[in-house]
Amino acid sequence: MPLAVGRVLIVCEGEETEPNYFRWWQKQLENIRGAAKSKVVSGINVKNFGDEIKIKGKGRNTISLVEKAIDIRNQESIDYEQAWCVFDYDSFRENYNPAIRKARAKDFEVAYSNEAFELWYWLHFDYLQSRTSRREYEEKLTERLGEKYEKNDPKMYEKLLKHPDADQQQAIKNAKKLKPSNKSARNYADHNPSTTVFELVESLNDLVWRFRCQVAPAYPLPYPHDCKDCKKSAKPPPPYSCFILKQN
Repeated sequence: MPLAVGRVLIVCEGEETEPNYFRWWQKQLENIRGAAKSKVVSGINVKNFGDEIKIKGKGRNTISLVEKAIDIRNQESIDYEQAWCVFDYDSFRENYNPAIRKARAKDFEVAYSNEAFELWYWLHFDYLQSRTSRREYEEKLTERLGEKYEKNDPKMYEKLLKHPDADQQQAIKNAKKLKPSNKSARNYADHNPSTTVFELVESLNDLVWRFRCQVAPAYPLPYPHDCKDCKKSAKPPPPYSCFILKQN
């Protein structure tokens, strides 16, 4: 009987920067599974449950990335609850709008960044509204991190998590403020700065929390959780009603 956290496919334009960042959630799932090792929770053998998040860095331009993501989903015998494409504006500008529209037409979510993925990192420190280049992002991150920003740093998530001036929840709020209104959202290329990476981050946070609450409720996670059921002290041990298990 599988847990009700679903499966997520993330296909990234970059081969290292974005995959390295999103692998933090994979690691948390591994750690949670380890904390519950050899335990059976409501008839679920934790050791036999894995691959909730699949991340692929393809190094392709935006249109071919979307096409490759569609192929991956179609070829795999996995019923993904969510499928995401992750790409930037700065590398393939002429294909940016068509790629977003094509992905969404094929039921993919899109974590896009205009101008670059580094905008998401910057929003952990500051809110900005002015058009900004990748070079400026890198200079600003070097200043705020107190060390030279390395584009493919595999420890970037941890550095942002531990930095006293960085705040993921504030980054989410900042990104939401940058998101264009529905009336102006269709021409995505015009909105610099803007990013929807926060939508994927919120989704992964929720997935990892749900998994944790079901199999290892004592495992600590570094960000807040909004499930009201899980906050009620009178509730019995997990799994809670908000995480109903699905039959095969």
